Amino acid sequence: MSKYKNSVFYRLILSYTLMTVILISLAGGYLYSRANELMIEEISKDSQQRLQAVKDYMENTMLSRFENHVQNISMSTGFASNSVNLNYLLDNSWQNNLSRIALFSKGMELYALTSEGVHNTTVYLINGNYAIDKTSFYMEPENSTDYAFIEQLNPDYHDRWITRQLSDGQQVLTYVLKLPYNQPSAKPKGYIYIDVTVDHLRESISQIVTSPHEKLYIFSKQEEIILTTGEVEQGDEEQVRKALASSAASDGVHTMTQGNAVFSHLNAQYSGLDWSYAVMRPINTFSLSSERFKSNIFVICGIVLVLGFVISYLFSKQFYMPMKKLIQMVRTYYMPNQQQMSGNEYAFIGNAFNVMGEKINHLQTSAKKIEMKNLVLGANLNLEHTGSFPEHTRFIAAYIYMHDGQTTQFQQQYELKPSGHMQEVVCLNAQEAALIYYVASDEDMHAEQQLANELAQFRTTHAGSISFSASIGTIVATSDEIPISYQYAQHAYRYRFIYGKEAIIAYSDITKLEATPYLIAFDQYVNALKAGELEHVNKFLDEFSCRLQSGNRQLEAIELSVLQLVSSLYQAVIDMQLQKIVPPSNLFDEMKKESLEETIQSVRSHSERIVAHVKETSSHAHTDIIMELKQYIDEHLHEDLSLNVLSERASLAPAYISTLFGEVMKESFTEYVTRSRLDKAAQLLQSEPRISVAEISALVGYRNPQYFHNKFKARFGITPVQYRNVSKKASGVQ
Repeated sequence: MSKYKNSVFYRLILSYTLMTVILISLAGGYLYSRANELMIEEISKDSQQRLQAVKDYMENTMLSRFENHVQNISMSTGFASNSVNLNYLLDNSWQNNLSRIALFSKGMELYALTSEGVHNTTVYLINGNYAIDKTSFYMEPENSTDYAFIEQLNPDYHDRWITRQLSDGQQVLTYVLKLPYNQPSAKPKGYIYIDVTVDHLRESISQIVTSPHEKLYIFSKQEEIILTTGEVEQGDEEQVRKALASSAASDGVHTMTQGNAVFSHLNAQYSGLDWSYAVMRPINTFSLSSERFKSNIFVICGIVLVLGFVISYLFSKQFYMPMKKLIQMVRTYYMPNQQQMSGNEYAFIGNAFNVMGEKINHLQTSAKKIEMKNLVLGANLNLEHTGSFPEHTRFIAAYIYMHDGQTTQFQQQYELKPSGHMQEVVCLNAQEAALIYYVASDEDMHAEQQLANELAQFRTTHAGSISFSASIGTIVATSDEIPISYQYAQHAYRYRFIYGKEAIIAYSDITKLEATPYLIAFDQYVNALKAGELEHVNKFLDEFSCRLQSGNRQLEAIELSVLQLVSSLYQAVIDMQLQKIVPPSNLFDEMKKESLEETIQSVRSHSERIVAHVKETSSHAHTDIIMELKQYIDEHLHEDLSLNVLSERASLAPAYISTLFGEVMKESFTEYVTRSRLDKAAQLLQSEPRISVAEISALVGYRNPQYFHNKFKARFGITPVQYRNVSKKASGVQ
């Protein structure tokens, strides 16, 4: 019995029986719809009468009374005895007429008191450019809270009712008349308008619409609600708008059923109005007798039920035979285990498709990974997956380097994070991955920065479990150019040498860097090493590191400067014959450090060893004397310097001083003086642009500018003027 209940044949009979119940419901629904039609006809007749009564009251009583109010004011009725004629004010400015204006404003206030519902009455006079209402006089209309509406007044507003909202948020209906009144062809000299509160109209109409379930709406031509009566429930307005749109072309009273309510619509026929009246009445508020339909409903439902059982059996038998043949065919390709055998025939076929689907998904996933990897690496040969990229989309490729070799974990976590952009992670190997970032056409300006921010935020969120560094390529227009963007990202990744291995670097940032190499006098560093001056060595290395990390030079320029530094250290080692203490092979290994900071620190360590050796092997007495003479030379470069001058200061023979100077400084007296003067000149050329080359020549001790010119070019390879120009360009970039 259990096997029979799980069979398709049994369930087919049940499903077709359910269809029988549906047919019965349709038949019963038809009968009840006939009853509802009768009910709706009664509701429609009552709604049409109620709607016509509201229309007559609104147009022939309420609005007509307010229009007469405006016309009486425009004709200055009642003001003649006080010499306050509106036509007189139209032709004259407010100067010398303040008393007339005050009386006119007082008269409007009295009219407002006698006209219930009038919120305000305003007159704008064009010739005098001033406005009057029932409480105030505005010499400049801009001072009026109603200036925005006054500014819009034009002949098209003549004899019209307008819906608007006052500055205090109150909803009013405004009626406008052009002045002078009863002269339609005359050019307007002013306008008069009254404001009637919507709340007053609602209270008046509510006396006609007494049913708590009946809701009256008045719409403008733009289908904006002017007023409504009764409590508006959620969805009522939208329901009425749909019904209004379907009946807008009708001239008379139009009634239709909308949802669970009867909707009656009537267009206004009053001059100057573009309104529509609508009444909505729920069907369930009426109860009609429908007992005579019950017997017919039961008879028809019984007939349909019997017919449904017969059809269910015939359809089930007809459908089950092809199903049985299909199962026999599937068994030839798929043999399930004992657990998969449970269930009916559909379950068997479903298990077969699931197994085949899993195999297909596995193959598709593997193929997609290989295709995306080939795409990033530039081996895109009409790959199928690239055709699934969204249209009108640009791409950015980012290079991801995992410090712990966890690219699979990075891919899983990154794809789970919430993001407003489509992204795809491609694992290349255990430590390297590529990120393809989809960019909409309107996001080109900030796409690279957005990607950098997302990577930085992701790294912060997973700081304890995932460690990586990244670089970002350029935006490309097609998927075929993704390898180009990835190559740019790899090139940008080399700049981790400057910014550190934790940096996220964008290729667009490094393209802005200057390619001009730094002009650095490495002789100062070499001489400080030879002299054993650790303080000067550290000062030079600190300034060197700070200058290279300023971030305004390309990597090649930084590497060139580092190579020059290491070469200078190598030169000092050879000159001082310290190869046993610092092997040259160790020096050039400094270029293989991962960051600039580590490289500088290693050079500093070797420099300290050299300085320590120099101090150990030097005579302390001789060193002190030579250091004092060196300081004297540095302070008197602009004077004539010779061994005789130094001999007088140290009370030693000139020849002995020359020997001591060479032993301590590792260079002759003449070489040191020449190098110091030229280094001082180079410094002045950079820092003092207003001093001429001839003046600088004299400041460093050269009386002959031509001789200074030759010496400077022999040392630096360029003339003093060229050196100054190069320095200006370099400082401008910084």
